[in-house]
Amino acid sequence: MRLLNFFSLDTDDTISRREALDQLGSVGLSTAAASVPLAVLGRSNRSFAQSASDPVGILNFALTLEFLEDSYYRQGLNASNLIPSEARPIYEQVSKHEDAHVTLLTSTIEDLGGDPVSFTDDDFDFTAGGNFDPFNDYPIFLLLSQAFEDTGVRAYKGQAPNIAGNELLTPALQIHSVEARHAAEVRRLRAESGASIKPWITNADNGSAPEAVYAGEDNATQAGIDQQSLGNFSAAEVTEAYDEPLTMEDVAGENGIAAPFFAS
Repeated sequence: MRLLNFFSLDTDDTISRREALDQLGSVGLSTAAASVPLAVLGRSNRSFAQSASDPVGILNFALTLEFLEDSYYRQGLNASNLIPSEARPIYEQVSKHEDAHVTLLTSTIEDLGGDPVSFTDDDFDFTAGGNFDPFNDYPIFLLLSQAFEDTGVRAYKGQAPNIAGNELLTPALQIHSVEARHAAEVRRLRAESGASIKPWITNADNGSAPEAVYAGEDNATQAGIDQQSLGNFSAAEVTEAYDEPLTMEDVAGENGIAAPFFAS
């Protein structure tokens, strides 16, 4: 099996899919972001019919999220006068990472004898039914970028137990850590644009992003122990020290976080 260590990729090279293994100014938009109606992911040939413990099913779940991010950043970079010059090199690099992730996951699924999911830009609706305009509004672009990256981090974490002891765990963790770096960098860009946000998640503070992305992040109990009981720690300090996982259903189910961003 070709399990590419993508950290060895020269990111200045062109990688083909087969060759490489401000706080929002509008309260109304903020409210819409938190209450956007969730739709059915809904494509029979792209559904997650496999068991959550099936490696191909898990990898196709991850691949779906990577396709979403890959499409989002590519479209953002192609949009006229959207990303400012100081942030453009960052997003160009992030876009290369997402493309490499798509390549790796697609190839690995094929090596396992599975049928990898495939999406085009037309399969996504990054307006979420008209609630957002990310490719004409840079603060909105940053907001959704944060939401997608934070979701990705939690989603990979949620599947780790299902591939523990499996050689697939190594590349999954390699991708997971890079997604976490993306999330922190996007949060930095938002802070520089005026948003009141930290590099990490406090309680279940959504920073104007859809609330579902951060549901459960206010958990203060780890390994069955109330972490506040271990010392003079506030709830904020405890929740900042730990990330919480998301299940496949949380992310890609009928009422999942990603559902509104798929074209009907």
